[in-house]
Amino acid sequence: MLRAVIVDDEPRARNRLRRLIARIDPRIEVAGEASNGYEAIAIG
Repeated sequence: MLRAVIVDDEPRARNRLRRLIARIDPRIEVAGEASNGYEAIAIG
């Protein structure tokens, strides 16, 4: 299983990416979302 973190400053873009990833390959788990790089680093 692959894990991904979605990082984008637009909430609508993050939601769309989450749906797109789920549709393209259900084996990819979205482990988190962040609105900027600092938040992404904190996710870890």
